[in-house]
Amino acid sequence: MRIAIPVVDRELQRNKIAGGLNVIGYVCIFDTEIGKGRWMKTLELAPNMGELLPALERENISTIISRQVQPMALKVLVNKGFSVYKSIGDKLDENIGMLIKNELITFDMEAAMLNAAVCGGACEVCSTDCEETPNP
Repeated sequence: MRIAIPVVDRELQRNKIAGGLNVIGYVCIFDTEIGKGRWMKTLELAPNMGELLPALERENISTIISRQVQPMALKVLVNKGFSVYKSIGDKLDENIGMLIKNELITFDMEAAMLNAAVCGGACEVCSTDCEETPNP
């Protein structure tokens, strides 16, 4: 299995999981069959977010581990057949080990909405199907 994990950089903090996968960040592509990873700028995979998904598919990546994922990104990834897992903490090696032992949970829409940055989770400013909870 090949896993994509956003990381802070590819040198000093290469084993620290970044906030989320983005085109200006870094990524570790880890192959569980050989037990090795390779670190690169995300731009080395794809010049923009629109081309990142096909690039991940070309790399035979089936799984993503991330601390955060936006709701629309989660929907697109899952619809394309990727498994997206929520990291526990930010340690790369520990999270890979937990994934292999089936100890990580998959990201669901509720977890993704907790970190929604575009609309801040406020239904009145976007056209989602979420329910609005009245403020006390």
